[in-house]
Amino acid sequence: MKPFNPIKIGLAGVGRAGYSMQPIEVEKTEGRFEFVACCDTEMERCDKFAEKFNKSCNKYTSYDEMLKDPEVELVSVAVRSPEHTEYSIKALQAGKYVFCEKPIALTLDEALKLKAASKKYPGKLFLRHNRRFEPCYNHIREIMDSGILGNIFQIRLRRNSYQRRDDWQTLIECGGGMLNNWGPHIIDHSLHLLESPVKKVWSRLRRVAAVGDAEDHLTVIFEGENGRLIDMEISGGAAITEPIYQVYGDRGALVSQDEKELKMRYIDPEQKLQDIKAKKESPPLDTGFRNPEKLDWIEKTIPVEPSSKCETWHIWNHMYDAIRNGVTFPITIDEGVEVVKYTEMVRKGSGFER
Repeated sequence: MKPFNPIKIGLAGVGRAGYSMQPIEVEKTEGRFEFVACCDTEMERCDKFAEKFNKSCNKYTSYDEMLKDPEVELVSVAVRSPEHTEYSIKALQAGKYVFCEKPIALTLDEALKLKAASKKYPGKLFLRHNRRFEPCYNHIREIMDSGILGNIFQIRLRRNSYQRRDDWQTLIECGGGMLNNWGPHIIDHSLHLLESPVKKVWSRLRRVAAVGDAEDHLTVIFEGENGRLIDMEISGGAAITEPIYQVYGDRGALVSQDEKELKMRYIDPEQKLQDIKAKKESPPLDTGFRNPEKLDWIEKTIPVEPSSKCETWHIWNHMYDAIRNGVTFPITIDEGVEVVKYTEMVRKGSGFER
């Protein structure tokens, strides 16, 4: 196989995403990317990053200085949430490609500023909505598209746990809270699974178990103009969890408890439902309230294996193909702005004091 021309990364922010997630994903890309610089306010963190991932990595405590590094082609913005927009725009202005962590902005105004900057530097900005490539999410979309569940009328999405979390992600002043943490991923899923413009949004945010002042439990219901409901819940205060995915159609349903298997129950697609009319009369006493027709149910449990064979880390391969080969990146700035728009709407409509 022809060797790749690696894209050289300068990492901004040696934290949970920058240290424990992104480098592990990059290692799977078979040489498409290489970390050549890192930046953090604490040099000790840069030292640790370089020791583990690239001993010749250039280390900076000044972001502006890293932006001047001629080796850096792509800046991965993995600093704290309130800085994502500012850092991304500065990197664009410095002529770099930019990979912006979620949330891409904390307000719609910020998101629109980022969009405006991206238009000045076309093809330079990439959004890290990596869960667009989750295998389970993609497999479920394939099943929905197949039609075997019939008309989908409701979907429940859950990301629940119980943890007395105490890091900066629990503090409002640091841009913390579940809505900014898991929220961008699941709102992105919701807007795509809705398959319709949003008609109504209902939301409620609460703090349950986390020790900071930001919300750690949220419930959001999206209603589409097509009548479909998306019921999403993200919680760090749910001691008993629900299935991660539940999809209900008028000919069947599916659930996934753990994103490893899909349990399905649906009416045989070959069976045509009878044209049955409702009756006002009381049913005969000897037959009771039985179903007037026999339904041929198919029940099965299958492993999560989307035909696309996608994984969340494949977002890096898509970014490589966009930068090196001119292939269209599958996540647009307009989609990112929509996520921020509804995040802001959810927050404002929740009544949660910030």
